[in-house]
Amino acid sequence: MDKHTAYLLLAIENQSNIHYAMPVKNMVYDALQYAKQVEEAAASHKRSGDYKGVGSDEYLSGFMKEDCLLPVVTLVVYFDSKEWDGPLSIHEMFAKQDKRVLNLIPDYKVNLIAPAFIKDEDFGKFRSSLKEVLAFIKYARNKDELKRILDEDAAFRCLGRDEVEVLNACVGAKILVNKGEEAVDVCLAIQQMNEEAAQKERISTLLQSIKNLMDNLGMTAEQAMNAMGILEQDRKRIQPLI
Repeated sequence: MDKHTAYLLLAIENQSNIHYAMPVKNMVYDALQYAKQVEEAAASHKRSGDYKGVGSDEYLSGFMKEDCLLPVVTLVVYFDSKEWDGPLSIHEMFAKQDKRVLNLIPDYKVNLIAPAFIKDEDFGKFRSSLKEVLAFIKYARNKDELKRILDEDAAFRCLGRDEVEVLNACVGAKILVNKGEEAVDVCLAIQQMNEEAAQKERISTLLQSIKNLMDNLGMTAEQAMNAMGILEQDRKRIQPLI
C-alpha cells in the first residue's frame, strides 16, 4: 500500500514441512479473507446509511455494484532443503478426471518459494536477508556448495540473530549466537564448528588407540600415551574420557 491506497493483501504461510493439502489450506484462508472484505463493506454501508435508493439486489447482497475486493496473494515459503513434492494446485489433488469435469472446476494454485527450486542467479532478486537464509537452506546438506556460497556472499559475515535462529531451527545449523550478540559471522562460525568437529574426531581416534593398547598389551593409560607420544594438551582432554 501507499499513503492513500491498498492495492492487494499479501499473506505469508511459513512451512518447515511439506503440507500435502496446501492448495486447500490456502484456498480456505483466502476465501475467508474475501468473505471478511464483503462483510466489512456491508457493515460500512449500514453505518453510513447509503443503502437508501439502491435496488433490492444490492441491498440483499450487502455489497454494492461499485464495491471492489482487494486481491489476496498468499506466498508459501518452505524452509527446508528437500524438494517440495506436494501438490501445487487443486487439480493436482484430484484423482484422474475427465477434462470436461476439470473445465468446470476453477483451479487454485499455490505460490511457492522453495530453496531447492531457486536457481543461483535468482537469489539476487531478493532484497532482504531472506536471500542468505534460503541460499543456506538450499545447500545445507552439501558442504562444498555451502562453503562456496559462504565465501562468495559477504552478507554471511554479518547475519542477524533472527536469521541465524531460523537456520538453527529449520536445518539444524547449530550456529552459536552469544548472549547480547545481534549479528553473527556465519563463515567464521561454520569454520570453528568444522575445526571443533575435526578436533573431536582426532581425540576420539586417539582415545580408541589408547584403549586398544590397554586391552591388548595390558598397558596403563599413561604407558599407552607415552608409547604413542601424545602431547600434554591432548592428554588433558583424553584422561577424563578413559
